[in-house]
Amino acid sequence: MDTQLQLPIRNAGLYSALRRFVIEAFALLATDREAGADISFSVAEHRKLRDERPFYEYRPMTERFVSERIDRIWELEAADDAVWTVTSDPACSTFLRAGRADQVADLQIAAKAELLVPMLVSMSEVSPDFELDEAALLEHYLRFEKVLYSDARRYVAMTPMWGLRLMYGDLELAPGVTLRAVDPEGFRMEWPEAAQLDWGDGSKDGLPTAMLQFERQVGPDDDETAIDPLRAIVDVTSAIRALAGGSVAAGPLVLERFDWRTLAPRPVPAVAARRCGHLPSKVDGTVAKHLPTALRRLSSDPDGTLARAVERYQFAATAHGMAALRALFDMLIEIYAREREVGSAALRIAVVLGTDLPDRRAYVDAMHLAAKLIQAGDPPGPESVQVTRTLAAALRATIAAGLIGELPVTSLAAYADAIVIGERERRQLGIATMGAEPSA
Repeated sequence: MDTQLQLPIRNAGLYSALRRFVIEAFALLATDREAGADISFSVAEHRKLRDERPFYEYRPMTERFVSERIDRIWELEAADDAVWTVTSDPACSTFLRAGRADQVADLQIAAKAELLVPMLVSMSEVSPDFELDEAALLEHYLRFEKVLYSDARRYVAMTPMWGLRLMYGDLELAPGVTLRAVDPEGFRMEWPEAAQLDWGDGSKDGLPTAMLQFERQVGPDDDETAIDPLRAIVDVTSAIRALAGGSVAAGPLVLERFDWRTLAPRPVPAVAARRCGHLPSKVDGTVAKHLPTALRRLSSDPDGTLARAVERYQFAATAHGMAALRALFDMLIEIYAREREVGSAALRIAVVLGTDLPDRRAYVDAMHLAAKLIQAGDPPGPESVQVTRTLAAALRATIAAGLIGELPVTSLAAYADAIVIGERERRQLGIATMGAEPSA
């Protein structure tokens, strides 16, 4: 009797093909090592002494040893059999295509890169002497098979967030969308592939300290190719900038994982990846309370007035000179004036946003001076920089108030006129009340 058929597996043929592949590959690797090939070691220093591990830990770099011989491994007969078995199995081919926009992807390449190589590397790390550990192989395969035949698939995506301070810990923005504070050790465990990248300035021990994470279950009837976190990353970054200000930015890469398979990293859209100054964005209790609502409003109408205003504000925050000033000025005119008339727009801005006489005078003067500077077209100087900051504060206050429902952004002209003629009282703004943007 074939004892393999008694194992707790559903696809004995697939398991047998993968097992033969690992055995033959291990035989090749063991032969090379017996012939004198050395495996390099890395040294891990543990800052906290524990009973179960030494201060210095030597780890064999078996992945490099395997990758240096991978071309010879693919020439093995068992490798051909394993690739054919994987690509011809309906469940495996569906697994390999999941999350891919390209439905005609070369499944042989995908099977090698995303199933056979990771399995071989995982087994070699368990047994660096290349003696097959049957229990470890079975455990590895059963985890894969559990995913292979499940009714729902797990999709996870992550992008680092920079210039962000979560004052009260993790924040759930929507079902499956979470802002998280992460420590380097936990980040390495959750995203080992991301730990190999150089994240540059702002990182701690070379790794991010905050991230935006997406997670969802994908059912058999869901469109797997429609999964795309890029739009949500832009919306989350935009909402934080509107409510908290500061220099928050995302990316520059988003990492995605479908089940246990890691997809190729993708670049985050530039509007979210660009830094907006140097001051950190603080998500305190007030911002945290309103952020989910702001995100829903922003994402529900991606082509509406609020979305265009946020886009202009972010462009102005990352651009320089007259381009930034014109973007702010034009958007404020569009929101506060029925026709392109500077005086009425300036007065309405002052009425809606100004908390006292100096505030209102600053907004009126800034709008008139901006019109004069734009018409003159002179090179930007200190005067235009200050005007840009004042108008940026006005647009951000308008956006923030609209996102949390304090102001009717699509009818602000009528709202301001009603205040002027005494038909209604000016609404006291909460989170949207802010002065000019501070200098970097």
